[in-house]
Order: sequence, then C-alpha cells, then structure tokens
Amino acid sequence: MSRRAVLVFADAVERDLARRAFPRAARPLLDLRASTGLSLGTDVHLFTSAGRVATFSEQIHRQSGHDFASRLENAVEKIHALGYDAVVVIGRDCPSLRAMDIERAFVELASKKLVLGPDRRGGCYLIAFRSEDRALLRDVRWNQNTDCAQLRARCVATDVLLLVAKHDIDSWSDVRIFARTGDALARLASFLLKVICGPHLRIAHIVSFASQRIRVRQQMPPPAFAA
Repeated sequence: MSRRAVLVFADAVERDLARRAFPRAARPLLDLRASTGLSLGTDVHLFTSAGRVATFSEQIHRQSGHDFASRLENAVEKIHALGYDAVVVIGRDCPSLRAMDIERAFVELASKKLVLGPDRRGGCYLIAFRSEDRALLRDVRWNQNTDCAQLRARCVATDVLLLVAKHDIDSWSDVRIFARTGDALARLASFLLKVICGPHLRIAHIVSFASQRIRVRQQMPPPAFAA
C-alpha cells in the first residue's frame, strides 16, 4: 500500500502573523485546518524554522538550508528517506484549502506526475508528486509568482492536473480580496478589515507596510540570481 505524507512547510503561526503584520485575531486565517480530517494512513509532517510549536498531531522537523529552495528540497528529501511514496506539499497561507483538496491530489497522483493548486498570482498553494518524481521540484525559482508555470513546463500537459485556483494570504490587500469570497472565514477577514482599517477599508497606521515589504524582499533571490 502506498504511504502518503502531507508536508507542511511553515513557521509557527505567531511568526507568520508577525511577518504579515497581522494581529492575533487573524490567527484563524493561518491555522492548518486542512491537516485535520484526512483519511487514515496519511501522515502529516510539519517543517518549521521556529522552535517547538503547538500543532494538531504533526510530526515536527526543523527546516535546514540557506534559502527557501534548499530548505524545501531538504524537507522533501527527508520525507523520501522516511519511505513515503506520495507527497503533498502545502503552506499555511491558503485559508480556503480543505482536506478534500489534499485527498483529491493523492487520488490524482495515480495517473499524474504533478497535481498543482495554483494561487491567484501564479504560485502554488499545493504541490503533489510521487516521491520518485521529486526531482521535478529542483531548481525552481520560488516566490516569483511563476512557480506554477515553471512546474507545468517540466511535464507534458497530460501528466499535470490543475486544481481550482485559490487565494493565499500574504498581505492586507490579500485579506481584502479574500473577504469577498464565499469562504467560511471570509466573515472574519471582513471583520478584521472593518475594525483595523476603518469603514473605508483604508489600512490604518498600525499596519506595518515596511514589515510587509521586508518580507517580500526576503523571499526574493539575490540580485546575482534574479536575471
């Protein structure tokens, strides 16, 4: 029987809130709800750069590597070494991600090399692959809003399945967009916008745009590799 692993690649929720300049009240937007309700036989592994964090039942690992790409690759290699055959990689910034999306990704891997959940910018909120095909994730230029296109280009079209596009949450602008969706958490997003940003939905001075710009810059590759 195939061994299945969900690889959650994320920091502790407190650190992710701070990077986005979100208040603690926004925590439900970054909770890992999709990692609960999975079928028996699916193991969840959390890879984090933070210390020990409160989670559901994930096995916790420290991220290792000098940048995002190396940390993710090392996490994938560890999952492979643990003997898993099918892997789904997710983060914590897609509040509309559900266990059913992960379950479908595992099912589709029976006939596909890659199952991708595209976000609205061109990145991915979910990447599913068989462990034997993990090399497809190497040398991807992550966090450039081209992840999905790069991965699709590595396989023939019939070997890739795209799930429905979803919104991820990286900034207050994303919260504004997410608040307009019909998701169960959209009410919370709308409430936060009204309380923090005021009736005209203008971001209040307590929101640190500088912090959000720093976060984006930290995700970008060094100038020597940006060409």
